[in-house]
Amino acid sequence: MNSTRTRRVLGSAAATAVAALSVGTLAVPAHAADQALRLEVGALIQIPGEPTTQPQFGENVFLRVGRTGTAPVPGAKLTLDTTGLDGIAVLTASGGRCVTAARTITCDLSYLNSDSVNITDHLWLSAVPGAKAGTRGVVHAALTAPGAESANKDFAVEVGGAAFRVAEIAPKEQAKVGSTFTPAVRFANRGGVSAARAIVEVMMLPGLKVENWPSNCEYATDPGRIGQEGFGTPIATTHAICTVEGEILPNEPVRLNGLDLTVTSEARYTFADFTVFADPNAAAAQGPALRQRLALKRGTGAPATLTRDSAEGIPSGYPDINGHFTEQEVFADNGADFGLTGTWTPDAAGRTGKLTITAANRGPASIFDRSGGEGTPFVRIQLPEGASVTDLPKNCRANDRVLGQTQDHPLNKFDCDAFGFFMANGASSSHVLGVKLDEGTVPLSATVSFQNELSDLEEGYPSAPMSWDPNPDNNRIKVALRSLPAPETPVPDAGTGTPVEPAAPVVPASAVDSTGTGTGTGTGSGSGSGTGTTATGSTGGTATTAAGRTTTRTGTTGTTGTAALDLADGGELADSGRGDAVPLAWASATALTLGGAALLTSRRLGRRRS
Repeated sequence: MNSTRTRRVLGSAAATAVAALSVGTLAVPAHAADQALRLEVGALIQIPGEPTTQPQFGENVFLRVGRTGTAPVPGAKLTLDTTGLDGIAVLTASGGRCVTAARTITCDLSYLNSDSVNITDHLWLSAVPGAKAGTRGVVHAALTAPGAESANKDFAVEVGGAAFRVAEIAPKEQAKVGSTFTPAVRFANRGGVSAARAIVEVMMLPGLKVENWPSNCEYATDPGRIGQEGFGTPIATTHAICTVEGEILPNEPVRLNGLDLTVTSEARYTFADFTVFADPNAAAAQGPALRQRLALKRGTGAPATLTRDSAEGIPSGYPDINGHFTEQEVFADNGADFGLTGTWTPDAAGRTGKLTITAANRGPASIFDRSGGEGTPFVRIQLPEGASVTDLPKNCRANDRVLGQTQDHPLNKFDCDAFGFFMANGASSSHVLGVKLDEGTVPLSATVSFQNELSDLEEGYPSAPMSWDPNPDNNRIKVALRSLPAPETPVPDAGTGTPVEPAAPVVPASAVDSTGTGTGTGTGSGSGSGTGTTATGSTGGTATTAAGRTTTRTGTTGTTGTAALDLADGGELADSGRGDAVPLAWASATALTLGGAALLTSRRLGRRRS
C-alpha cells in the first residue's frame, strides 16, 4: 500500500503532502515547554552487496522527524553515529544542512514545527567494496533540542542479504460477483544469500475477501486507517501477514499458493496489494505497525505454500523499496445506483425555507475512484431567478464558471461535496441550504444534479458520466420551491346558487426547467374538463396525464410542507441548445395541495449518454 512505483494513485484526494522543514525567523516560545521529539526510521535497511553511486536527489534511508504537541521546537539537531558500519557500508548526507566529522553526521534542522516530516538531506547508504553478503551493521540516530525530550533510534543496515523482487499481476477483468480466483503472486530472491522464509503482507479493499485464511496467516479488519491518514473517506480495509517457511535460494523464483480471493457484491473496481519481504523488519514492512494497532487473529485453513516457478516477468537486480510490491486489480461486472433526493421546507409565509439535498450510493457496489477525480461526483444546485441563498453549508460553494471559464455575473449555481474518492455501498451525504424567494406567483424550482471534473468541463454531459450506474434517471432532480396557487374557494353561481369549482390551473412547459427527476409524497386530487391529473399515495401511486396515459410512481416518506418534482413522459424540451440534450418533458398537471405544499408527478423519458 505504501509503494511509490509508477501507478495510478489513490485519487486526487490521495496526493501526498510532503512538508519541508523550514528555517525561518518566526516568533517561537523561549523554550519547547518540555515537548517530546519523535524519530521514525525502519528497523532494517537492506542495500545491494556492491557499492552503488547515489543518483541526483536519491535516498535510501527514509527517516522522519517530528515533535509532539503544537508548539514549534527551535534548535533541533539530528545526529547519526555510523561507527557500527565499519567494513560494511558508508552513510552520506547531501542536503546541505549536515556536516560529517569522523564517523558522525550532524544535521542542523533549526526549526521543527511538524509532528512527522521526512528530512530533506538525501541520506544514502552504499556497501563497502568486498563486504560479505548478508552482514549487518548498526547506526545510532538521535534527535535533540534545548528544553525538549530527545528521541533515539537504532537501525540495522544489511548488505547483499536475501531480498525479493515481485512480478506485476495482470488485472482480473469482467470478474463475476461470487467467483473465486488465485492471484498470481510471483517473486524471486535477488539477494546474495538464501532466505529462510517469505513474509507476505496483504491489504484488500472492500469487494474482495478470503473465505478461509490459511493457518500461517494472521488477519484483521481496519475500520478506516486510510481516511485517518488524510486520503479522504475512511475505508474499512483487510490486512493480513502470512509467514511461509521454507528456503528460497538466491535467484530462485517462486509462486504463492493457497491464498484465494472471492469477489463480493461490493466490487466494481477494487484491488489487493501484496508486499513480500525476507525479514519482517524490512524498511517498507508494515507488519510491526499492524501488530501494534490491530488485533490480528490466525486463520484456520490449509497453510499457504510456495512452489518453484518460472522467472519470466520477475525483474532482475537488487530491489529498491518499490521492488517488494505488486497489486491485483479487479474489474467486476457490477454496478451501483447513485441517486439524489430533495425536499423544500418553507416557513409559514412561504418566502424563506430550507432546501435539503441528499446524495446516496444505493449499491450494491462500492465505488472507488482512482482516476484523480473523474469518477467522484459532487452535487450541483441550480437555483432559478427569483431565489437566493441565505445560508450556504461550509462544504458548498458558489460556482460562477461555464466550461471552466469564470463569467462576469453570478449564476446562482452552487456546488456541494458529496463523496470522497471512496463511495461505499449505503454511503450518503446531505446539505441544507437556506433559500429566500422573491414575491410572486410564478412557479419556482431548483435543479439538482451530480457533476464531476469531466462533466463540468466538457459539453454533452448533463450530469456526471457514472459508467457504473444502471439507473441514471435519478441523477438529476427538480425540487419545487413554489408551486402554482391552490384553487380558490368555490363561490355560488349567481343564477343558480350552486357552488362552482374553478378550472384547475395547468403548468405551462415554459414555467419549468427541462432537467431533473425526483421523488415526493402527497395525497390529493384535481378535476377539470378532461385535462386534469390525479395522483394518490404516500409511498407510491398512479398518475393520469392530460393525454389519458396512466403512469406509476414510487415516492418516499415525507412531511407536510415539503415538495419535490419528477420529470414526466411527453415531448422534448430544449436543453441549452445542445443537440445531445437529454429529451425531457413535463405533462400538464394540476397542483396537488397538502398543507400549502404542492406536488407534481412526472417521469423522465430519456437517458444521459454513458
